[in-house]
Amino acid sequence: MNILVFNCGSSSTGFTVFHETGNGEPEIPAYGKARNVATKTKAEPALAWTIGGIPGKKVCDLSSHRRAAEEILTLLREHDIPIDAIAHRFVNGGERFQQSTLLDDAALAQLRECLPLAPIHNPNSYSVIEVCRERLPEVPQYAVFDTAFHAQMSKDFTTYAIPREDAKANGWRKVGFHGLSYQYVSHRAAELLGKPYEHMKLVMCHLGTGGSSVCAFRDGHSVDTSMGYSPTAGLVMSTRSGDLDPEIVLELMRKGMSTEDISEYLNKKSGLLGLSGYSSNLGEIIEAAKGGNKDCELAFNVYVNRLRAYIGSFLFLLNGADALVFTDDAGVKFAKMREAVCRDTDFFGLKLDPVKNAAYDMNSEACISTAESRVQIWVIPTDEERTIYNEIRNKK
Repeated sequence: MNILVFNCGSSSTGFTVFHETGNGEPEIPAYGKARNVATKTKAEPALAWTIGGIPGKKVCDLSSHRRAAEEILTLLREHDIPIDAIAHRFVNGGERFQQSTLLDDAALAQLRECLPLAPIHNPNSYSVIEVCRERLPEVPQYAVFDTAFHAQMSKDFTTYAIPREDAKANGWRKVGFHGLSYQYVSHRAAELLGKPYEHMKLVMCHLGTGGSSVCAFRDGHSVDTSMGYSPTAGLVMSTRSGDLDPEIVLELMRKGMSTEDISEYLNKKSGLLGLSGYSSNLGEIIEAAKGGNKDCELAFNVYVNRLRAYIGSFLFLLNGADALVFTDDAGVKFAKMREAVCRDTDFFGLKLDPVKNAAYDMNSEACISTAESRVQIWVIPTDEERTIYNEIRNKK
């Protein structure tokens, strides 16, 4: 039995094939990631993979997530890897979907109604589902939802200060995202720190190549998170603005921009790309700033300061934490970013070890704080695909 997991982000499409052996731990005959999908960066769009332990890479047309899925399915067919079930990360299932779901015709119809809830994620995932139905019509498909992890957040944190009747009628409340990543990382952190999951206090930073967020976690569930009703809120991201004064949106409307134009503006033309006018990639921003690009230097500083503000507020909210955790691509790749974030944080009990931070291996899990740090600082690569697999393995 081979289960193909698709992890469709805003600028990447990851995949993993899990082969169930019947002995508990699955084998992984194939995995990989399409990067720089439908995004503006100096790097070439490419599909990288490891199949049968042998790595490969192909620079190809990744102008859409549909194209990325087509490339991945073609790759698996060329390597004679059969697929018996497919599971998809779906960012926002709204109130209709609170648990993993088999995608029959009725569920797909409801899923289409959720597309506007995450306009730069849900349509991408749905397009991958469509490709799979076209290529593998007899293979059952499942959706696993990021929003489920945050379902227990208190109304004290999910309620917006707008008229209650309007909020209730339209579902305008904080939802939260990156739940599959936080689910994996919080469990790994508990194991690595040797503490019961239900007694952990964590501030987790999911810093991706597209979207980024922070989560305050306590006693086995999410307390608060930086993203809100949509994935546009919160941190400065690759092309998303994050938090901004809502009056700016009204000014854009007064200048004649349509709602579609504003969505494009805030979700695809802002963030690091809008700040720098150079790239949406944090690594490229860092390198250009080193070379004297003042716009990129400003973009990096704005990115770091917004992240520091959220971490500080969540440490205050939790009354301290067992650990601060960095995860996902940007979180594990950029030592300079982690160093800047953890600068002058002795008040919170955070003491980064600069040697450990600089020497960190991206493929490992590591504590990068000093022995004196009251709050440990960890880098834990996420594994959303495994979380998705675990969610649906018993639903087949």
